[in-house]
Amino acid sequence: EVDTRFSYCALCCASLLGRLDDCAIDVAKAVAYVKSCENFDGGFGCVPGGESHAGQVFTCVGALAIAGALDVCQRDLLAWWLCERQTPGGGLNGRPQKEADVCYSWWVLSTLSVLKRSHWIDRPALAKFILRCQDPQKGGISDRPNDEPDVYHTFFGVAGLSLMGYEGLKPIDPMYALPVDVVERVFEGRPKTYPAQTPA
Repeated sequence: EVDTRFSYCALCCASLLGRLDDCAIDVAKAVAYVKSCENFDGGFGCVPGGESHAGQVFTCVGALAIAGALDVCQRDLLAWWLCERQTPGGGLNGRPQKEADVCYSWWVLSTLSVLKRSHWIDRPALAKFILRCQDPQKGGISDRPNDEPDVYHTFFGVAGLSLMGYEGLKPIDPMYALPVDVVERVFEGRPKTYPAQTPA
């Protein structure tokens, strides 16, 4: 199976372990593969020619950021495509014409944060959408209001609120989905990203 999620996971793990320089991953070829999954709308699919999807966009932009190769993507076009994921109710969807889902509070907002474009969306409206998805009796957060809460959507809802600086939450790193203080300890004394790469 080939999928850009695996590219991100491999680069992310090697980076966290401090092994990007001496592991078996050919970083330049990984960057070239991710670039080959870019579409006309600036988004990315799971394979070349695959439909742009916000979850895949996160994995591709995360992989490129870790590889020091963000310049190969069309930042403004991609950020605009991501901004178009915001629905009238404030939530975000993964693809055009789909319903908003709390998990995209992470997939979209983290990517916009890496691209330094998170201010392009209506963050107060997004925060209200996430908070409307809380279950006042059971706790937790669901995919959309009045659905059953689960761990997956609770994590991504809280992570999205953290990216927006919600009071009482520790800041989260948008590339690694870990608290910023943890990432700083892991990378103490070494760079977070690979030296800048050009696709092979």
